[in-house]
Amino acid sequence: MNYDKINNFDYNLIKTMNEVIISGSLSCAAEKLELSVSAVSLSINKLQRYLAVELFIRTAQGMKPTQTALDIHESSSHAMCIIDDVVHKAKNQSKSFSSLKVMCSDLIESYYFQRLHQHDDLQETLFSFTNATLINHDECVRNLLQSSNDIVLSNFPLQHNNITSVEIDSLDDFVVLCSATSLLSTQKKFTLSHYYSLPHAVYCHNEGQAKKLISINNNNDEFNTRKVVYYSSSLNGIIAAIERSEMIAIFPAKVAEYFIDNRRSQLITFALPDEIQHEALKTYANFVTRTTKIQDVNSIIASLKTTEHCQ
Repeated sequence: MNYDKINNFDYNLIKTMNEVIISGSLSCAAEKLELSVSAVSLSINKLQRYLAVELFIRTAQGMKPTQTALDIHESSSHAMCIIDDVVHKAKNQSKSFSSLKVMCSDLIESYYFQRLHQHDDLQETLFSFTNATLINHDECVRNLLQSSNDIVLSNFPLQHNNITSVEIDSLDDFVVLCSATSLLSTQKKFTLSHYYSLPHAVYCHNEGQAKKLISINNNNDEFNTRKVVYYSSSLNGIIAAIERSEMIAIFPAKVAEYFIDNRRSQLITFALPDEIQHEALKTYANFVTRTTKIQDVNSIIASLKTTEHCQ
């Protein structure tokens, strides 16, 4: 082995190649790395000359990595996980608890993890949360592979060679939430007329996403539009807004019951009318397949799945 050659190797070339693989194009990688496109292209060419192999093939969909590039990417990502874990353990030698960095929506943190912390066997696990609008698949992949996150929880599985996705839960029972002091609370049932006449609060990151989840079986639906007056990615913000107004919201039944029974929120629920269907909302735990924290990750995933199945 030529150690002088290894010592002189510029490992930033690997970092650049990894970003091109994740981003899918030179321009996106350049933007992420804050470099020019030509600088990224030069780095890739330099690495290809050094290795004497082709790393990318240009396609209509962008830069497609060769198997050699994917193998290098997987190995370097695994190496960085090991280094991060060693550094973390060195900084926390006196602490007996494990730690996991989790990226998820506010709903997942507020509902799933609040109940998870009631388990005695997880009291010594330190969770560090980052709330994010997890809509874009590629952004989720980048957040998992490049931002030191141990788990990314999303409503869709991540498709990547180095990532494992496990379905945690599937919510298919939805209800209407309203304030316990609202005029609607005095009614016997919730109707399609209520759906269109009352103001809506929407826990969502954009109106387009919310519309995709709800379908109305009604011949006159094209002439009706629901009145959305409040958007928020804060679950507690939505709950507080409903409690203090005449607004309504469509929520998973289990989440609604949790806030009413455990958080003592002043809310009541109604069944959705037959004309309204809500698409099932799935939750996936995504993690780097070869993570050095696989034991902790698997323990958390098992606990999340057990908690949901016991409901």
